[in-house]
Amino acid sequence: MVRLTSLPLRCIASVILAGIAGCGDDGLPKTGSVTGTITLNGEPIQGVQLEFTPSEKIRPSYGMTDSKGQYKAQFVTVKSGVALGPCVVRLFIYRGDSEKQYLPAKYNVDASKNSDFNLDVKENGLVFNCDIKYAGTAIPAYVAPK
Repeated sequence: MVRLTSLPLRCIASVILAGIAGCGDDGLPKTGSVTGTITLNGEPIQGVQLEFTPSEKIRPSYGMTDSKGQYKAQFVTVKSGVALGPCVVRLFIYRGDSEKQYLPAKYNVDASKNSDFNLDVKENGLVFNCDIKYAGTAIPAYVAPK
């Protein structure tokens, strides 16, 4: 997964890809709103990164949970949502500058094998909530980038 720190590069790539894929009036692919809440063992967790990868050759959308565990998927800086159609959602937890990813593969690398992580985004959008069941190494608290 490309870390969120390279968002400007992904935005440039998305503009290029928009010319290749089916586009809306703004020149970007049509999207549907995707929002939700992510919890860890029933408690809201901040700093979970979500990646929504469409089946079509269209750039992914990304989201990150806030202190209430809530997120809103963003396609590019100027457009929210996820490209319409089937996609796989993957969840990642990184802390600080570390490359350590805390979640088991079933939430990210193997997410496509789990029907709960295979979504079909429509124009009217959808809500994707997930309670991460985790008994691994303690996850450090989220610290916002400066």
